Amino acid sequence: MSSTLLAKILPRLTFVIRYSSFAAASFLFLSSAAKAEPACAAPSLKSERNSDFNNFTYKPDEVIVTSESADLLQGKYTEFNGNVTIFQQNQTIKADNAIYDEVSSQFSATGNIELISDAAKVSGLSVFLDEANQDLELLGTKYQFGFNAGRGEAEVFSVTNSNKLKLEGATFTTCPGDDPSWLFSADRIQIDQDKGWGEAWNTVFKIADIPVIYVPYVTFPISDKRKSGLLFPELGNSTRYGTYIAQPIYFNLAENYDFTLTPKYMSERGLLLQSNFRHLSQNSANILQMEYLNEDKDDVELGERHLAYWQHESNWQERWNVQLQWTDLSDDNYISDFSSDYHHQSDTNLNNFAMLTYYGEDIDISWLSQNMYELGPHTPSYDLPIQMTIDWNANSVGDSLQFLVNSQYSLFQNEYKDVNEVQRLHFAPELTYQLNTPAFQLLASTSYLSTYYNQKNRILDEEQEISRNLAKARILAGLTFEKQTTYFKQDVRQTLEPKIQYLYVEDVDQSGIGLYDSQLLKEDYFSLFRDNNYSGIDNISAANQITIGFSTSIYNNVNKELFRFGLGKIYKLNNDVSGTNDELVNSKQAVALEWFGQLTDNWQLDGGILYNQESKEVETGFVSLDYWLAKDKNFQFNHRYATDVAGIKINQAGIFASYQINPTWAVAASYHQDLESNVNMDALIGFEYRSCCWSIQLAAKRQIVVDLNDAQIDSNVDVEYDNGISFNFKISGLGGDLSSSIANLFSESIFAYRRPYLITN
Repeated sequence: MSSTLLAKILPRLTFVIRYSSFAAASFLFLSSAAKAEPACAAPSLKSERNSDFNNFTYKPDEVIVTSESADLLQGKYTEFNGNVTIFQQNQTIKADNAIYDEVSSQFSATGNIELISDAAKVSGLSVFLDEANQDLELLGTKYQFGFNAGRGEAEVFSVTNSNKLKLEGATFTTCPGDDPSWLFSADRIQIDQDKGWGEAWNTVFKIADIPVIYVPYVTFPISDKRKSGLLFPELGNSTRYGTYIAQPIYFNLAENYDFTLTPKYMSERGLLLQSNFRHLSQNSANILQMEYLNEDKDDVELGERHLAYWQHESNWQERWNVQLQWTDLSDDNYISDFSSDYHHQSDTNLNNFAMLTYYGEDIDISWLSQNMYELGPHTPSYDLPIQMTIDWNANSVGDSLQFLVNSQYSLFQNEYKDVNEVQRLHFAPELTYQLNTPAFQLLASTSYLSTYYNQKNRILDEEQEISRNLAKARILAGLTFEKQTTYFKQDVRQTLEPKIQYLYVEDVDQSGIGLYDSQLLKEDYFSLFRDNNYSGIDNISAANQITIGFSTSIYNNVNKELFRFGLGKIYKLNNDVSGTNDELVNSKQAVALEWFGQLTDNWQLDGGILYNQESKEVETGFVSLDYWLAKDKNFQFNHRYATDVAGIKINQAGIFASYQINPTWAVAASYHQDLESNVNMDALIGFEYRSCCWSIQLAAKRQIVVDLNDAQIDSNVDVEYDNGISFNFKISGLGGDLSSSIANLFSESIFAYRRPYLITN
């Protein structure tokens, strides 16, 4: 018997089995792939050798056949009768009878057919293979996948020599038992392996044996190639939207660009059209998001509402980089009302910019144009039509000693400000010496900052010229000590890192300079060792101070940090703060602490505070207690405090909790309270049920609503909430990950869940 022929039988059957799963499962949500993680384990389909095979040795590629009897006519045919078993490696065919016709190169088997491989187990009435034409046909088939819980039936499976698969009377489900919760069926399915797609006729989706959806004709992908079609819908109900349903429609226009159109109907708001275009080339990437609502039923006076978003990045000739981000809104409250894939509903500004950068050997040049648009009733920030920055690095004096020159020209404009146009020219040479070893760190730098301002006042119709020149010197030194020791009967490595910094920044008059692109930076333990409290160069903090700090950490034998504590303090050498600077540009005398503790394998504690010794109050602080067992078994309590964030005092506490009770049920909840105003800001509770073949997720949420279109936001008025219920249904085998996703509900929270080391972001 030809081993070459039989060696082709089972791999060809594996092809039939694998692609029939896509044919049956992909028609409803055409962009999905049947590779979901099942809630129940897939059956083991290991082929077992006949015990008689152990009586002799054979090569891995040889085909072994056993039967009760055989009839051989050399050069004509070979016939096997009674308990026929054909085995090669991990693939097996069993039948009552099998015959191979050498003249016509055809193989057939009948009676109690079983085909077993790692991919699937197939039983049927008969199998026929034409070696010459490479045609294969199976009749009266039942199949069970080995790679997931998928199973089904087909009256006819056939494969032609052109690698086209045809199925007639096919069904598919991932549900166990004789009465599946859901089932797909189709009169006829045809799959073209070379093209990577298939067609199905008269396809029906049934739930509890009740037809729910009928599709007369549909095409679908059979590989990871993208194909146009419907994506998973979204539906729910809330006080803000009413009952809503969104149905994404995907268009695969080419290999490197696609388009998604999502009509979203909201009973209380109207029909929102959302579109997303993505383009990718060898050196560039583009995203274009467009959204349009013809009329908002909830606020007709707003008229048409829209969002437009464009993001671009490209690289040219290795040294040139272009970045662009632009967002346009019909009104300030659009994102808060409808959210966005590229903006969070709690965003307070839009960062629109275009930047061109050249990276040279010793010089970097960038051109920036930026508009920082403030959402809500705020005075607009300054626009930055043009900013040119040149950074020159002279390495000729050695690796440790460097001479740097930073120069920058900026033009600021704001028609709402008295000072409506500002030109700023900045020049800052710096000499830096840096030495780093495993045990020692030294950084010494001296620089001279020269800045020229030309400020136009539209009210006084005059120009004011200001020159600010100041010297800066900084020395930072640190040591690292290590020792091997034992704590709580565990071998660990402990480090001690003392650090000292002297900082001098000349005290010059900055009272006539406004804040054009500068913001106060976050203050914590690490900020004590910075050389300025502000981003940008408009406010440069005067300083004559020493900062002393130390941190200690404990690591286990796999270098995982178990404990960390840091303490730092600023000592001002000159307490006279009545000089030429105003309060904003004076450094402060502060003490900072930060800590981290891995209490157990699963419990973790993080925190930090900044104490102002001059005002004798805690300015910022946070603490988080985190339990992390797995993706869907976690808990976090967090509290954050700040005396002044954009003129507002922050004092908020919250919890996140999600727990997978058993393989079937999971629950999640979150709650956040503003302790200053005693107002609940965000609350959520959700439940998830998962079975072997489907899952359902139900969540109720409550979020505070702020209308950024109001001319004045009054914190004393009654708080409005958006109360909503969301519903999510998934079917195993249709591309949705059926592992528990209960923790994903937190992404809908105003305060999205984050691991402890990010809690201060």
